Amino acid sequence: MRTAKKGVPFLTAAALFCLSSCGDAQNFPARTDPDISQYAAEQDNCDIIAFTDMEEYPMSFDKITVTIKNQNTGESFYFFTIPVVEYSDNGKWTRLNYSPDSYNIPEQWALCCVEGKPEWQFSTVMTIRHDSLEGSWKAGDYRAVVFAGGETLYAPFVLKK
Repeated sequence: MRTAKKGVPFLTAAALFCLSSCGDAQNFPARTDPDISQYAAEQDNCDIIAFTDMEEYPMSFDKITVTIKNQNTGESFYFFTIPVVEYSDNGKWTRLNYSPDSYNIPEQWALCCVEGKPEWQFSTVMTIRHDSLEGSWKAGDYRAVVFAGGETLYAPFVLKK
């Protein structure tokens, strides 16, 4: 029993450290863009596009699907798994505090590929959820900002009343 009691302060301190470090990572993507420089070399092999499943959505939307697709057949790409959401405020793009639960995951880069399928055009999807915006949605022009293959891409959409 004595050894178990000695470990309690260490475990408590470790748990508090983990909880405090998770809080720091939570809002990272909403404040700054991720570092895409490490993926810039991929640009020669990529012709990546990003788009939403529809051009217009009602204000009461549940989710918006954003597709990221490499139009070069058989070429894989890295992408940042969480989009940034921006709103056009009189022609000036304003970054919103879009904070899905997955911001708590420390590593947000993923590889889109399937080994042994050189004939495929690789694509992936991410989701913008209505309830993950801190604040409220307004009618108007929006865009998902997507980081893929060393590039910053935009997938525009409109919210209608």
